[in-house]
Amino acid sequence: MEISGAFLAVILEAVLSFFLIKKENSKKNIFLILYIVTVILDLLCEYFIFNLGNRSTFLIDQYPSSFRLVKGPLLFLVGRHLLKYNFNWKNYFHFLPFFVVFICNIIVVFIGSESQSFHRFYLWIFKIYPFYWLGYLAVTLTEQIRHRNKENAFQKLFIQFLCFVMTLLVAYLICGYGRLVDRELLRIIYTFSFFVQFIFLIRLTQIDKPLPVVNLINNDINANKVTETLQEHKKNRKYKSSVLSKDYIANTNNRLIELLKNKKIYTKEDLSMDDISSMIHISKNHLSQCISEGLETTFYDLINKYRIEEFIAQINQNPDQQISELYYQCGFRSKATFYKYFKQETGINPNDYRRKILREKEFHHDY
Repeated sequence: MEISGAFLAVILEAVLSFFLIKKENSKKNIFLILYIVTVILDLLCEYFIFNLGNRSTFLIDQYPSSFRLVKGPLLFLVGRHLLKYNFNWKNYFHFLPFFVVFICNIIVVFIGSESQSFHRFYLWIFKIYPFYWLGYLAVTLTEQIRHRNKENAFQKLFIQFLCFVMTLLVAYLICGYGRLVDRELLRIIYTFSFFVQFIFLIRLTQIDKPLPVVNLINNDINANKVTETLQEHKKNRKYKSSVLSKDYIANTNNRLIELLKNKKIYTKEDLSMDDISSMIHISKNHLSQCISEGLETTFYDLINKYRIEEFIAQINQNPDQQISELYYQCGFRSKATFYKYFKQETGINPNDYRRKILREKEFHHDY
């Protein structure tokens, strides 16, 4: 199949993916939607230049599209959004290289450039582009793996998507620079690989779709009751073959709570369920079941609850401490995770809480 056919097929698939993702109408999908739009614009530019150059790929290499410089920042921001980092004006700096190269694109393609050195500079940017793209993928993937939550299906699939794109890019670089595959065939294969990317992206936007809820208008059922019933059904299904007695569960949880309170093992940042199960000499599965059935929570929620309590106790004693240093001492590795659990427990963010403590301290000092 010739390159123009590959372009048209992938562009059509990209447009279809765009509408499928857009249909979900979720804020978290905005960067994925923009990623799809970027791919469409990039392919349309290449298709336009390909036809302008009498259906030769030579002009594509001489006038590459600047839109591809947006792909790395967009996936990076998907990862930041997933880890609950705040989006602020500094994030727009990630798009600065695109705007610079886009202006160069306009000058070279539409206005024309008589300067040979300027054109060489323009092409040099795209020679280092694969490493720019690879850098963003590596940083995003590393950050996701460092703050990995095994219970987050979206993050798991997002990591797989990043691994696929990175593997594809490395293979393309090896084949391209090593001249292992004909350049035009390599371009066709790489173009068709976007089909797999779009499958990943569509799955990512559908992975957190809520369970269908019964019609509450026609049924005298409370929404909270429905949620509780679904959760209970899920728990019963997970532990339907349970042989643990209530006394065993209660005894295990008492030993666990005693260990957490007296030893403060939750301050260990890489604390795992394996660590605790070996300390109290039970299997990991039994420990998970005891926490779920007896305490009605998850292991990580329980540990982070104790870390928040430790942080509050420390900040109450000395509100002048640095928040970033203190939450790390309490066992948190991620700022996003700390802020999430702190607000969940207290209803306010840590900075507001500290200001409140300082005001109360000043008030008591005055009186």
